[in-house]
Amino acid sequence: RLVAERNENASGAESLADSARARTGSLGRSFLPMVEAQGGGERHQTGRYSYRSEPYGGVEVKVNLLRGGRDKLDEGARESQWRGAQANARKSYESELTQARKAFWILVSLRETSALLKESLEENEKHVQMAARRITRGLAAETDRLEFQIYASQLGEVVESMGHEILLVQLRLAALLGAAPGTQFVTPAVVAHDHDDALLAAGFDPAAHPDVAWAKANADAAEFQKGEALRWWTPSLDIYGGYSLYTLRDRDYLDRDSRDDRMIGARLSLPLFDGLRSRSDAKAFSAQVEGYRRQASQRARATTAQVEITKEDLKHEHELVHRSEERIAQGKRYLALTLEEYGRGVKNSLDVLGAAQRFTTFARQYAERRREYQTVRCDLLAL
Repeated sequence: RLVAERNENASGAESLADSARARTGSLGRSFLPMVEAQGGGERHQTGRYSYRSEPYGGVEVKVNLLRGGRDKLDEGARESQWRGAQANARKSYESELTQARKAFWILVSLRETSALLKESLEENEKHVQMAARRITRGLAAETDRLEFQIYASQLGEVVESMGHEILLVQLRLAALLGAAPGTQFVTPAVVAHDHDDALLAAGFDPAAHPDVAWAKANADAAEFQKGEALRWWTPSLDIYGGYSLYTLRDRDYLDRDSRDDRMIGARLSLPLFDGLRSRSDAKAFSAQVEGYRRQASQRARATTAQVEITKEDLKHEHELVHRSEERIAQGKRYLALTLEEYGRGVKNSLDVLGAAQRFTTFARQYAERRREYQTVRCDLLAL
């Protein structure tokens, strides 16, 4: 909703589609009467008469009765162009929406990882205190404490960098959602993961994809334009009526009433030769039809393949998430056992540090894989 309402790339494309829609309905409008009026005045001298100042004017009504089917073909082309503009609008919207979704999940992931690292910092402080107690009892050297303190400094650096990344992602997300720079977004604490994703079982109609729909709409529009060009020879029939007032220069009567014309009639126009222009246009439109239809066919195949590829990627990421879950449990148990053995003097500080670093790495991988899962899911949603 935010993308649709506030992102101006999306709303701008929708306005362009509205523009194309406004051009439809031409078939009905072509049978409405056209009324033209003109008027003015001039000072003139003609023949044996001296200079005179006289008004002139007229009004004419013309109604189309027949265009040899060209009106209907023109309407078909306009409808197809509107469908193409709609496809472009959907493509722009989906593109902006996908970027916003991905930025959102990156933001959630960064915040989750930052929180994990802060927890690791708190746990590391407990390890520092444990090392201090062992040093006091003479069971460990001062280097034990230094090792944990150096690790704390490194973790703090990463947390600081993530805070900077969070700021940048929020700025990008604000732009995508049409929000003011500096907007703070409230997000879930962790990246979600669906164990049974219904999206994997969803059907896919390639004809509905914007790229395919755009190419097909352009092919249809070119087909109508080709038909219109091939009917260049068909007659046109109009009825008309009007009134005109001429000056003495156009009608040689001094009496103004004698220079009035009133008319009603019918006009049949039959083109005989147009210099082969319409034939050339028809040939060009025919090539366009073939080109757009080939593109539509190829794009349908490509998007169908991309959907299957993305579904396989989603399944793969799903499996990796589950493996990470198992590794998290193992890493947590390994760290607990190492701490217990460190307290009994069986393990040293490097063992504890290694176990803590490994657990933190597993936790970060788990968060990153869930983020990658959501990123792939965003791509599948867009398709």
